[in-house]
Amino acid sequence: MSAQEQLARLLQQWQQMTRAESEAIQAAAWPRLQAIQSDKARLQRPLSEAMRQWKAQESSAPRGALSDKPFRAAVSRLIALEEHNAQLVAARRQKARAQQLHLGRAARNLHRIKKSYAPAAPVAWSSWV
Repeated sequence: MSAQEQLARLLQQWQQMTRAESEAIQAAAWPRLQAIQSDKARLQRPLSEAMRQWKAQESSAPRGALSDKPFRAAVSRLIALEEHNAQLVAARRQKARAQQLHLGRAARNLHRIKKSYAPAAPVAWSSWV
């Protein structure tokens, strides 16, 4: 397999994982998201190596023998997908913060209600006489 084919295959894997990340974020499947991100981290080294090999092959080829930017479209798609995932995560975080604030207010209100309606605790020792 040529370096260009290897790089194309690895970029395709990265794209599939990024789409799986989107699904995991939308489903709030955080353990699955973490596993996918671990898989992507393991893919970084082979991807970097394939890129290095492809660049070496491209620099040694005669001018015009290799296409100028064969991966531009794939990388653009990956960037768009990653940005979309970042937006999904930001929306989830904002929703979680709003829910946390709401629950905090509810807890404070319940505490105030309890103080208003609960009888005062009786004093066990009011005097020694």
